[in-house]
Amino acid sequence: MRRIICLASAILVGAAAMPASAQVNLDMNKITCGDWLGYDPVAQQFVRFWLSGYYNAAQNSNVLDMNRLQRNSAKVSAYCKKHKAQSLPTAIKAVAS
Repeated sequence: MRRIICLASAILVGAAAMPASAQVNLDMNKITCGDWLGYDPVAQQFVRFWLSGYYNAAQNSNVLDMNRLQRNSAKVSAYCKKHKAQSLPTAIKAVAS
């Protein structure tokens, strides 16, 4: 019994000492309109909210205006359908208000 506890303890200590896997980095500036349009709806929504928060923070605003977000999302979607090679931030700067 003592051996099993020692062995289990050694395994747990060894597993805890192993390096953690790296986090995934995503450069939002490299997402193209075509990439974004190809995402599933949940991923598209995630990117919308993330970029909305990013641009709001850049303007020192902590308010999420859902009507504005929906209007701008529709404009960006229409723009992206015509300019699939453009980066998503470029599309946002071109049409969002």
